[in-house]
Amino acid sequence: MLLKGNRLKENFYTVKPMIKPLRLEYQKIDMCLNFCMIYYGEYANFTECKTCHHSHYKPNSGREMTFFTYKKLRCFSITLSLQRFLMSSKAIEYMTLYFSHDTVDRVMVHPFDDED
Repeated sequence: MLLKGNRLKENFYTVKPMIKPLRLEYQKIDMCLNFCMIYYGEYANFTECKTCHHSHYKPNSGREMTFFTYKKLRCFSITLSLQRFLMSSKAIEYMTLYFSHDTVDRVMVHPFDDED
């Protein structure tokens, strides 16, 4: 899945300090322990998975009516990332890179492949 030499972090708590300076917002979505489904939209109020019938929430031993899910999916918004990228002064340079670069025999060549 990942390129050679790349590794995933063990959990979200080790990744969070890396993401915080980027100010990326995310949405938490509950999901099945066995990765069968996500509890979102019309399935948000389901109490068990419709595929494997595993419970949505962990058993609660206390008196409080708090529910804890087994797994959460964090969904990052691409819109905010693109807006931040396009506000950058370098964005125009990156977006026009191929247009401003010379072609060789009317064939587009990546600028890093150029011999100059």
